[in-house]
Amino acid sequence: METVEVPVETRQVGNKRDAGRLRRDGILPGVVYGRGTDGVAMQVNGRELRSRVGSLEGSHVLRFKSGADSLDGRLVLIKNVQYHPVTHAVAHIDFYEVDVTRKITVMVGLHFVGRAEGVVHGGVLQPIARELEVECLPMDIPAQIDVDVSSLEIGHALKAGDITLPPDVVNHTPDLTLVSVLAPTVSTLGEEGAEEAAEETAEAAEDQGAESAEQTGE
Repeated sequence: METVEVPVETRQVGNKRDAGRLRRDGILPGVVYGRGTDGVAMQVNGRELRSRVGSLEGSHVLRFKSGADSLDGRLVLIKNVQYHPVTHAVAHIDFYEVDVTRKITVMVGLHFVGRAEGVVHGGVLQPIARELEVECLPMDIPAQIDVDVSSLEIGHALKAGDITLPPDVVNHTPDLTLVSVLAPTVSTLGEEGAEEAAEETAEAAEDQGAESAEQTGE
């Protein structure tokens, strides 16, 4: 996985007024911490951060760029984002410094590809999970996981254990259902289609009844 470079600076911890002044200037206060290390107060330009990671899905390794600052070169993940209770604007960000030699657990976005066989026959594709939790080294985090739904029939589903993950990426919830194909309903078929489906079902039932009668001699 390629890292995304984000310019940051260390920050002097002040009071709420100081933090509010930073936000008004478009600067987001934050903290970076790691395994067995103390947190370091830092700040990042909000617009700069959004332009670099706003369109990304799932977890991505970021590389801090900070000149001669002690933060320069640190590899981190966005751990937590706090929002203002009224405006819902980003108020604070926690970053977690990763060790590239230690496996971590992260969420990776799922992308459903192909057209399910069941959808071709009127069914409805029903995504159940949009992300999958996986374990891997930080630099092996997939940008996304493609899930091929082409073979799915009506009433069938794909579980996490059914898909192929990239090398060195592990999922520990193989029974987790990711996507299924639902049977068509009146709303998806339309009244005419629903009537046709009902007629076909009735005809199939009659044929089956006739076969049973022949076999029993009635």
